[in-house]
Amino acid sequence: MNKAFCKEPDASLPPRCPACGGDGVQVMPQTLAAHVGPAAVESLAEPAYFCAGDTCPVAYFDLLERTIATAAAHGLPWPKDPAGPLCACHGLTVDDVDRDLAEGVPTRVRAVVRKAGEPGADCAIRSADGRSCVARVQRFYMRRRGAAGG
Repeated sequence: MNKAFCKEPDASLPPRCPACGGDGVQVMPQTLAAHVGPAAVESLAEPAYFCAGDTCPVAYFDLLERTIATAAAHGLPWPKDPAGPLCACHGLTVDDVDRDLAEGVPTRVRAVVRKAGEPGADCAIRSADGRSCVARVQRFYMRRRGAAGG
């Protein structure tokens, strides 16, 4: 086929998860290795991406559309893993946020936000998407506070 009739992929767009079509977040090899077994790491080409889709059964994928299922990964954040922490780096859970809301002071949430900003925070490895959990924690806190009428 003539190349003039072929559409080249748009490199400015983020890669899309082959299962849900959601945006992928590129992860470092060390991050991938911290959340899946060695055989799973070898099954993906670099770069690998994390699918942040809440209900998507895919945790990681590559540009060749090979995937690693959520069930085959560990340490994934809530809601990807309903039993998982909001912040894998510092152990903040949904229950911790609910306790802060019940007490009326976001003590635990503030502590996690402070710790995540300190030197030596290991978010790039411990967090499944290789990013700090601060935005996820704050977004969840505000959503939960709004739902509680606060």
